[in-house]
Amino acid sequence: MSLMAQAPVVFLQYLVALAIVEGVQTYDQGYQRIPVRLKWPNDIFAADPADPSGKTFVKIGGILINSHYSNSEYLCVVGVGLNTTNASPTTSLNALNPPTPFTLEKLLARVLTCFSTLHERFVRTGFDQYFEDLYYKHWLHTEQIVTLEAEGGIRARLKGITTDWGLLKAEELGWEDRPTGRILTLQSDSNSFDFFRGLIKRKV
Repeated sequence: MSLMAQAPVVFLQYLVALAIVEGVQTYDQGYQRIPVRLKWPNDIFAADPADPSGKTFVKIGGILINSHYSNSEYLCVVGVGLNTTNASPTTSLNALNPPTPFTLEKLLARVLTCFSTLHERFVRTGFDQYFEDLYYKHWLHTEQIVTLEAEGGIRARLKGITTDWGLLKAEELGWEDRPTGRILTLQSDSNSFDFFRGLIKRKV
């Protein structure tokens, strides 16, 4: 089996996102409860310190990957922005009450170590049950109901991502938000997700 079939490059964005969250929460002892989460497909959110309930999340980071296919291999450049020390415009990691403030050098080293471990496993196993469990442990969207603009404004409940090509799975809802049995799959590079409005729409 080719590496592309077993470990599609589209999952790279998910591996990087997992490495960031895992890097933050394994930064040192006492950091495992730092409230950072994954927003599909490639954003990092954190609990808003201004909301004592811990139910409001704001964006603190994002991932951008450029890829080029040449000579039967993908060459990828990964860009990551993560608000570590500056509390504007939303919040930062150091505003989340860590045991001691994050330092950029140590955090970068931890994220890269986590990515290396995750990538090594991914090449061997693909996006297997281990990765599914880890991804859903951190993501924001469990059972979230959204509106799919490109599908005529239907309502749907998010069910996860596919393990073959990393597509977002959404279950169509009908009368009184009852499932119709229809499952839709959405590509990350063709759709944008307005988390606060619960709206998924085509990119223009």
